[in-house]
Amino acid sequence: MELELRRRIAALAMGTLVCAALAAPAAAQKGADFYKGKTVTYIVATAAGGGYDAYGRLVADFMQKHLPGSTFVVRNMPGAGHIVGANAIYNARPDGLTIGTFNTGLIYNQLVGRKEIKFDLTKMSWIGKAASDPRVFVIHSSSPIKSWKELREAKGTVNFATSGVGSASYVETKILADALDLPIKIIAGYSGTEDMMAMRRNEITGIIGSRSSFEEFVKQGHARYIAQIGGTEKDVPQLASLVADADGKAMVALIQSQGEIARLTAAAPGIPADRLQALRGAYQKALEDKGLQARAEKLGRPVEPAVGEGVAKMVREAMNQPPKTLALLAAALEIKPQTAKASGPLLEVQDKGRAIVFNGPDGKPVKSEPSGSRTRITIAGKEAKRTDLKAGMSCEVEYKPGGDNEPATIACK
Repeated sequence: MELELRRRIAALAMGTLVCAALAAPAAAQKGADFYKGKTVTYIVATAAGGGYDAYGRLVADFMQKHLPGSTFVVRNMPGAGHIVGANAIYNARPDGLTIGTFNTGLIYNQLVGRKEIKFDLTKMSWIGKAASDPRVFVIHSSSPIKSWKELREAKGTVNFATSGVGSASYVETKILADALDLPIKIIAGYSGTEDMMAMRRNEITGIIGSRSSFEEFVKQGHARYIAQIGGTEKDVPQLASLVADADGKAMVALIQSQGEIARLTAAAPGIPADRLQALRGAYQKALEDKGLQARAEKLGRPVEPAVGEGVAKMVREAMNQPPKTLALLAAALEIKPQTAKASGPLLEVQDKGRAIVFNGPDGKPVKSEPSGSRTRITIAGKEAKRTDLKAGMSCEVEYKPGGDNEPATIACK
């Protein structure tokens, strides 16, 4: 009887050890196991055709391969320069079953506070980015414009195509045309490869876009490059070397920083950590897959991936722009920022602090009217009143541009 009892205890202990051994790898695979038998919707925030659609379908195909048991379905969701699709991705249920891609022009739009935006790029669950993609000025081969100098000196306006208002192509074309005083007329609303077809029909003369999207088009003789922003290619002059104006250089630098974060894949905030880890792992394997790389090469699409937190950091850095750059961007887009910040001395203090004058982000004087109740004022870190403000104090002023420019905060040293 005692021997039998010992045998049962030993068997029970062995069974417990076996279960524990089996449970350990199962727990480690919890995130990936979740996707077995599940359908993942991959939203492409533009119409079928074109660069974003091509990268989106490549990523979806190969993530499905590297997330066993899953099914990926691509859904094109164009509208408002990728804002519609990005809103849908951000506001999807945070279960890891909706992910997608959109263009980096949304960084510009969030910076200037467009009211249509229902997302915060700094809070998204970043999965990865597929490439770095320099921007190029593309000119129709039949046009007499053969250089940057000839574009600058063109007689009359030159029609340039862009995607919808708010897209990267629209924003970048608008801010460069304004900052560099280019004779460009924007014709917006082209999706996918419609801009190339419009160029071949002689409806438009130029486009500013990603080099990978137009490489084959140029090789076929339909167009030429006259300037490039970023990248390592040596066959086209870098726009930064052709621009002398400080504000123009700032805009070129801003666009170049966006080109480093091309062909993004992201999901809603708050996805369970194990599922996000599984998505990032599948994404990394997909981009390293020789099959994906071969298909990308055949399509003329560069692959230069980054995954996870590295991409999140790149996005946060892109969102961290100085006030002057924000002001230039907002002016080019004819959008008044919700708030602006200015740092420097108070030039004037009038009527016992009811009005102050300081230099705005663009260096021009701004007259602002602090509220006695709504404006929070500190001097040397201590709460103060507007009557305590003096001309010459070094202050940081956060205010709402327009009207009375009422400050939200005034922090003086």
